[in-house]
Amino acid sequence: MNILYIMSDSLVPQLAGPYGDTVGGTPNLDALAASGTVFETAYCNSPMCAPSRASMVTGRYVSDIGAWDNAAEFLSEWPTIGHALEAAGYETSIVGKMHFVGHDQHHGFGKRIALDTDYTKEYDPFDYRLAWRWDLPSRGNPWGVDWMGPSYVDPEKWSDYPVHFDWDERIHNAALNFLGRKSRNSDPFFCCVSYHAPHNPFWIHDKVRDLFRDKELPLPSVPDGVNPIHGPMDEWLNAFHYVPDIRDRLMDYDNLRWLYETYYGVVYDMDKRIGELLDMLDRRGLREDTAILFASDHGDMLARRGMVQKRCFYEPASRIALIGSFPGQWPEGARIETPVSLIDLFPTLTELTEAPNPEDLEGVSLLPSLTEGEEPPNRIIFGEYHGEGTHAPGFMAVKDHYKYIYVHEYEERFYDLKADPDEWVNRIGDHEYRPMISELRSAVLRQFEPDDIAKRALQSQRNRNFVYDCANLAKEVRNGVRA
Repeated sequence: MNILYIMSDSLVPQLAGPYGDTVGGTPNLDALAASGTVFETAYCNSPMCAPSRASMVTGRYVSDIGAWDNAAEFLSEWPTIGHALEAAGYETSIVGKMHFVGHDQHHGFGKRIALDTDYTKEYDPFDYRLAWRWDLPSRGNPWGVDWMGPSYVDPEKWSDYPVHFDWDERIHNAALNFLGRKSRNSDPFFCCVSYHAPHNPFWIHDKVRDLFRDKELPLPSVPDGVNPIHGPMDEWLNAFHYVPDIRDRLMDYDNLRWLYETYYGVVYDMDKRIGELLDMLDRRGLREDTAILFASDHGDMLARRGMVQKRCFYEPASRIALIGSFPGQWPEGARIETPVSLIDLFPTLTELTEAPNPEDLEGVSLLPSLTEGEEPPNRIIFGEYHGEGTHAPGFMAVKDHYKYIYVHEYEERFYDLKADPDEWVNRIGDHEYRPMISELRSAVLRQFEPDDIAKRALQSQRNRNFVYDCANLAKEVRNGVRA
């Protein structure tokens, strides 16, 4: 048995066919979902690239492994899916993006293919520039405005900026080459093909965007009389993303048409690549021997509530797509309603492959859901965000259709996602929800130690800022700028 794990970056599941979208931009994902199992309520454990992926491959929460942000080094000491599957006799490969920060770019996976298309390729102290300091005033991204809010409003600037498209072309060709060399006589493999799409900045060929120009698209809007900003975390992130500078342009109808037509086009192009991967499995006679998983690392606000990017716990940013298919082995057309998260993948894969499994993983195996259509245990799903743009540790707890958010020493929120799927009303003070609020608040404080997390995260930020400043000074000395 082989495993093909396909990943996207920043896919909003609500804009994909398996999750109810009717625009028609994901025919291959739709077919994959019909042939297997859709996890309808799946979450990332941190709505940010590097922390989410480090959490996913270790099966642990980001505060446990120190994956605070996009500039926090992911230490080699943590067991990963790669270590376990290699021990079970699998050839393990990552093709494309995985955003491992630091010296170790393998973390137990045997091969890194197309590593040059990743954001992080090796240890570089200058990457610490993004090590956000909670104890400093709110400000924009240390890397500048590019790829932040302005990338959601200026189509002319990004019309000739296909960096992610170019990288994904190379990732895709490398993945097809990898699969094209496999046969039914090959050793079993685990191959993660990880695309950048549909991560901003958004670019796609006009001929692809044209497919969506005349379609009715779910453009965002804010109801009259509703304040979409629900607390300090929203304000901090909007400042970090430069939203105040672009808010009027962002919500302009013509801009939203461009944004959503282009986003759908990028997703459609990624979906086409997925179909080609599956076709290659068919051509090599591997489809019946290959379990297929698809997931995204997080979502994107995509102008919902007038917000952009991720880093928050609203549904468009924290929900993910998660689909599994194994024709002839797993049931077709199954849908799992119970909330799950990315840390469940590690125990799922080790049970599937009979690989060794660390005893202290936080997730649960989803294999019974994939093989029998069983609902997993109805437990509390946790998320964290301690990264750039904020000033305090943030936590999310989800159970059934209820969501609790705690930003340490700043704010609490509570949403009833069944009655209020767009999260317009913070119910934290409503008497009728008091028992569930108490349950989720207590669960967060049992699972995490906010004071300790705040202390450790801030110390890491200060350490990395010092290293970055020293590297800059040393560079100036070498270049003769400073005596």
